[in-house]
Amino acid sequence: MLQLLVYITIYPPTLAASNVSHLFRQKGIDLTQFSPRPTDMKASSGALLAAAAFAALAATALATSYTVGGADQWDTYIDYEKWTADKKFVVGDIIEFKYMPYHNVLEVTEEDYTACNPGSPISTHSGGNTTFELTAEGTRYFICGIPRHCLNGTMHVKITTVPYGAAAAQAPLGLTPADAFAPGPSAAGKPPVGATSDAPRYQRPAAAVAGMALAALLALVA
Repeated sequence: MLQLLVYITIYPPTLAASNVSHLFRQKGIDLTQFSPRPTDMKASSGALLAAAAFAALAATALATSYTVGGADQWDTYIDYEKWTADKKFVVGDIIEFKYMPYHNVLEVTEEDYTACNPGSPISTHSGGNTTFELTAEGTRYFICGIPRHCLNGTMHVKITTVPYGAAAAQAPLGLTPADAFAPGPSAAGKPPVGATSDAPRYQRPAAAVAGMALAALLALVA
């Protein structure tokens, strides 16, 4: 049960119904061993419900919302390749396009993205504010469908999403929770601040809270 709870909480964004079994098989965990005996039914059910609640908490804490283009938003002559270069988009994250009414957002195929072709979009959006949840790993392609805005005005961006586990694997090993989550010293003697939304997931205060909650849960069910 302890191993099951750990994996449920570490990988919350990947726990869609379609890949739960695959995830545990990949980790070498036999789910049948966790089938409760009649005498353990109530305790096991309570522990799994608690684990599910903590998994939801962790997923919410670790998800990030990005405004495409940052302060420049969705507009002509913005270098969106530069904007995405230092970001790692993870399953569960949200991207938000903010733009003037004379722009729009088209999700397109890779071929139409390369050609700046707005003729057969996957979806078309307008209104000045469009949000997409990154629900699966892979690359998604977006352009502005107004003539010449994509081809001549750089209004095209591709977003590559990775599973949360791939991002978490980059976390340094052998650190205590205090080492992993505490903000570093600040410049000029200013008070330190917590990690920003651009910090690695394992360095964010919300992730620390989820980790402490997990520790408390494990202490209860041990």
